[in-house]
Amino acid sequence: MINSNGILKVYPESFKANFYTTNPFRMIGIIDVNIKYNYGIERVTLSFFRSSGTNSGKIKGLWYPIVGIKTYTGEFTEFTEYINFVLKNSTRKGRARKGWLAKSLFFPNSYNDDVIIKGFSNGIYHESLLEIGKILRDLYEKDEFQMMNSLDAIELNNLLTSKEIYKGNTHSQRENFEKFIQDIFNLSNLILI
Repeated sequence: MINSNGILKVYPESFKANFYTTNPFRMIGIIDVNIKYNYGIERVTLSFFRSSGTNSGKIKGLWYPIVGIKTYTGEFTEFTEYINFVLKNSTRKGRARKGWLAKSLFFPNSYNDDVIIKGFSNGIYHESLLEIGKILRDLYEKDEFQMMNSLDAIELNNLLTSKEIYKGNTHSQRENFEKFIQDIFNLSNLILI
């Protein structure tokens, strides 16, 4: 069952980023968006990373969505029960190394179009996630973001799975983020990367 009708709005002023690695050079960031769910429109924080190269067909400088960041080597247990399940079932061997950017969910087995840009899921979220990636690239290149020095793997994961209910919302960040992940997981034939 699809829980939402897609991303309706992006809040550019909410874009926060920090250095993640220097070799290769990577930035991680968060941004707030409005997503229309079957229970209403909710403000939700999503996470992205800036690609430093072209591995797996990525475009250098474009920002790609991530589910979170692995905080230790092994099976997935550091996220919520549902997100751990999704990552276990969308990642080779159901495990990863510490520091791994959890992006496999956004690389489905097949795409509706041969010329689609990979790394932004398939289905209702593809175009909006790609558009957000372009918006973040532009904001980053214009230095129009807030540097958040505390944003590391643990802080990013905590923000995405927070039980906080944002002003005007009826559900927590965690519930809304899990529904977003569930829609992508249910609609995708996953490629294990």
